[in-house]
Amino acid sequence: MQPLLDNELQPVLNAVGVGLWSFDLRTGELGLDGTCLSLFGLNEGDPLGPDSLMGRLHPDDIARYRAAIAKAAGSGSFECDYRVLGDDGQTRYISGRGRMQPGSSLVRGICIDVTLSRDLEARLQETELQLQKLADSVPGLLALLDSDFRVRFLNAAYEAWFGQPRTDLLGRHIAEVVGQSMFADRRDTYERVLRGEEYSYEETRTAGDGSERHFSFTYSPYRDASGKVVGLLSLGKDITERRRVEAALEERSRELARSNHDLEQFAYVASHDLKAPLRAIDVLVDWLQEDLAGQDIGDVTANLALLKQRSARLHRLLDDLLSYSRAGRRPGEIRQVDSAELVRDIFCLLAPPAEMRCEADASLPVLVTPHAALEQVLRNLVNNAVKHHPTGSGLVRVSAERRDEYYLFAVEDDGSGIPPQFAEKVFQMFQTLRPRDEVEGSGMGLAIVRRIVESQGGHIWFHPAPGGQGTVFKFTWPEQSTAEASGPGVKDERSPQQVREHSAGRG
Repeated sequence: MQPLLDNELQPVLNAVGVGLWSFDLRTGELGLDGTCLSLFGLNEGDPLGPDSLMGRLHPDDIARYRAAIAKAAGSGSFECDYRVLGDDGQTRYISGRGRMQPGSSLVRGICIDVTLSRDLEARLQETELQLQKLADSVPGLLALLDSDFRVRFLNAAYEAWFGQPRTDLLGRHIAEVVGQSMFADRRDTYERVLRGEEYSYEETRTAGDGSERHFSFTYSPYRDASGKVVGLLSLGKDITERRRVEAALEERSRELARSNHDLEQFAYVASHDLKAPLRAIDVLVDWLQEDLAGQDIGDVTANLALLKQRSARLHRLLDDLLSYSRAGRRPGEIRQVDSAELVRDIFCLLAPPAEMRCEADASLPVLVTPHAALEQVLRNLVNNAVKHHPTGSGLVRVSAERRDEYYLFAVEDDGSGIPPQFAEKVFQMFQTLRPRDEVEGSGMGLAIVRRIVESQGGHIWFHPAPGGQGTVFKFTWPEQSTAEASGPGVKDERSPQQVREHSAGRG
């Protein structure tokens, strides 16, 4: 058989892994160069022929290989991709091509090892499959358009949205998918993104089933490895449920505002209108006491005194109802407050027994806060400590500690203490631990305190004082910046339990 190729080109092809072969369709004579012999796992001197090659082919590819040889006899062209089984158990993918020499039965061609490219293709397909699965798991509409506005990628959500397989949409111009009118409306946005901008917006869309859904869309530039923008990524998140919840919350907020307004109006009417007959009762009691002064009429004098006491209690109850309805809603002026000086002023104004002492600890800060709100909280807590002290001779100590953006205030007394089982009861309305005949009060002081503290984003609780005698009330209170001095109080995004654990641990 004549040489497969001239001596100059043969080494070049061998160097790049291209093998040369020839086959005479009339005589069955086969010629292979060194590269081809290596690809088939043959050695120089091994008998060559179609059967010797068939023994090296993958069994599933033999029929296809024979059909390619038969076809070459008629068409003069040989094309076949097949697998070769090596002695080491590895499989190689070979691509063979050849043409018949004019006026002869000799077919000459090449065979190339494409194993590496096949492996790369398989890995690429696996990567694409994984990326597709990842994109399909995205909770929203994910699409990729090229710079010509043709659809190059869609996730599974689009199949449900358009009601047809995504393969029917890929490669089409976006105008064919969404309509010319919508494309015209969005074209300027698309072109801005292709220039490197990012764009977000919200809109209502009609799905394939006719339902209307609210979406939040973000368009981002899609860049190649060099950083050049070659398309745009579109991600649409369905916010229909969020919109529904927001609308419901807005309606609830309006209802709550109306309810709070009605509550304040009611409390005002109760405080104002009901006090008028109470004042008349007080005046009548005073007149009766004056008329009966010096007379011995049994229990009448004592009963009149009791009636006056009950009337005074009702006065306090109405005042506290009004205070509770307004607690936390009108924080008042926000300004710099020296809390140590505030505690000393509160104690003096309460006019406690001479034996009671109050200590404003050096740890008490100067802070920017709603003055009236903090004053009401501290006044109620100090007043409770004085009023409920069993002997009227003791110490109330007020201190504070900085905890991140909060202050942790503590009001400690050395009284009889509060049993742990009343941890929630004491903060409820109209609740007292001692009979009102023993200690005057409406039972709303701590309820008002908690409402004010929580309106500021804080939390209040209590625990036994060190040594087991007395009680320590603690509450967290935010400091506002000077820039906020004309705005409302700071709201904490954490739950009261999180604030408590963060600020105080055990307490």
